[in-house]
Amino acid sequence: MKGRDALLDLLAVLAVSLVVVGGLFYALVAKTYDATTLMISVVSPLVFGSAIFSLRKNRILLFSFLAYIWAVVDDAPVFFDSVLTWPEVTAFHPLFPRLEVNVAIHALTLLFLYLALRESLKGTGLGVLQAPGAVILAFVAFVIAYAQNIPLYAIQVTVETSWFQFDFAEKLLSILFLYFAFREAARLKPRQAQ
Repeated sequence: MKGRDALLDLLAVLAVSLVVVGGLFYALVAKTYDATTLMISVVSPLVFGSAIFSLRKNRILLFSFLAYIWAVVDDAPVFFDSVLTWPEVTAFHPLFPRLEVNVAIHALTLLFLYLALRESLKGTGLGVLQAPGAVILAFVAFVIAYAQNIPLYAIQVTVETSWFQFDFAEKLLSILFLYFAFREAARLKPRQAQ
């Protein structure tokens, strides 16, 4: 049963990933920032991923997805951090400039990373703050997910010359660190049972 669940989770991750990549591809090709782009590139992947992972009853995957979707659509090709200035999305002067939208997006990522980590600790009797190794790894995952925003010269040059490759690599590396955070949390389970 456990092997079957793992296979179904893998298939769910692949299906959701395809929908997210499809939305990114649409934004890349259309280069139009309107209500259609919002629906295809942000809302549809968000709803589809949330539904699939909710049906799987895998809250760790659900919260992890909800953490990373914001990092994925934040910048090119979707530019969700500028959604309030998209002409067909809003016809009024935006209440929040781009910086505040970025802060809100980063806060959503942090919130859902916290919830995913908390979910991974269920059954241990430990709170998130009682698992400092897992917290540090999850925080490193957060920083790496938004590494392109770090104002270091070497990073900014790489972003300017190879943005897509850098963005793809930072997301994969971030997911790897989050995986290590979950492994660290799982390592705490036997200790709690003693």
